[in-house]
Amino acid sequence: MAVRAEDDTREALLDAAESLFAAEGLDNVSLAAITRLADQRNGGAIHYYFGGRDGLLAAILDRHEAILDDIRMTSLIELRRTGDVTIEALLRVAVESLAGRLDSASGRSFLAIQRDRVIESGAAWNFRSATMQLIAAETEALLSDRGFDDAEQAERFRLVTQLVIHRLADRSREETLKTTTPRTLVVETLVSAATSILTAGRRQNATRV
Repeated sequence: MAVRAEDDTREALLDAAESLFAAEGLDNVSLAAITRLADQRNGGAIHYYFGGRDGLLAAILDRHEAILDDIRMTSLIELRRTGDVTIEALLRVAVESLAGRLDSASGRSFLAIQRDRVIESGAAWNFRSATMQLIAAETEALLSDRGFDDAEQAERFRLVTQLVIHRLADRSREETLKTTTPRTLVVETLVSAATSILTAGRRQNATRV
């Protein structure tokens, strides 16, 4: 019974933090506000369960990324089985899995939180998720013969990260307004645009200014 109560408290704190972080931004929410929304009287509950703000945020991300890793791994195994490992196919796995988070209020909050994290990190091409690390590594390997220098490739990766996360975070708001734009159109457009950003052109003897 005590274990169940602790689990319920932990989940209540995660739900409250997720909702507030998504609505108000990662830097604009106090731990006290999260504790109040979770209906917890113990002001030290967040430190007890998560060690503080950073641990709380990590726990929010982990519970979504565990689901995403399962989904992506199934798709990546299928790509391997069919031999269809292309940059476009890899990006589709990434985008479709993230778009699936739009199906729940919690998932939509996750996307909003990810948008804030992208802004804070400068859209760095690095990931906590194991399957996204695999997708990133395979994408980099497939791009290795295109002649882009490190700076140009890094900029292309930043643009793709910003494009996908910001558009899906915007879509999370649109879905609450019952938008008529089909989600499949959003996903396919993102995959097409991201593929073009990463693969278009070849840098050959560019003139330095």
